[in-house]
Amino acid sequence: MTNRLPLPLAALLLAISALLGACASGGPASEHSYLLPAAGEPAASDRLPRVRVDVAGYLDQAGVVVETAPTSVHAARRHLWAEPLPSQLARALRHHLAAAGAPEQGRLSVSVTRFQGTADGNARVSGQWHYRAEPSEQQEDLQRSGRFDLTRPLSRDGYPELVTRLDAAWRAVAQQIAAALR
Repeated sequence: MTNRLPLPLAALLLAISALLGACASGGPASEHSYLLPAAGEPAASDRLPRVRVDVAGYLDQAGVVVETAPTSVHAARRHLWAEPLPSQLARALRHHLAAAGAPEQGRLSVSVTRFQGTADGNARVSGQWHYRAEPSEQQEDLQRSGRFDLTRPLSRDGYPELVTRLDAAWRAVAQQIAAALR
């Protein structure tokens, strides 16, 4: 004699198990996509230096990056950049440079080594830049470069706040660069 459950009872137990499993998992988690606020704004002038932005390899991915310890970072799986970070940074930088009165000619290359949240509740932006003016008859070949390492405290938890504070730090970087080029 075998100990089998009647088919309707077995089906009922299976359905209850499936429902309990779905409730326990909390359902599918939704994804959130972010744009830097200034990346959606047009530059106030078309007369700006050509801008190129490169990011460190670990930043060149879809997930917003958060530092979890001094030597560890985590790329979010559900909090993603709406488009590649280098493109957003270049557009936002052009917007901020125009507002800060940057030179109209030349080439500006920026290398971003950090663009992330930190374990202690800050947004951190680090890297270096190099500017080269277009040579002209009236002016010699002007070159300038510098480094930046800025933090902005988060006023509350969450990725939307982190993205807003990263944009504020990026605006400050643009202001530093524009001031150095005046």
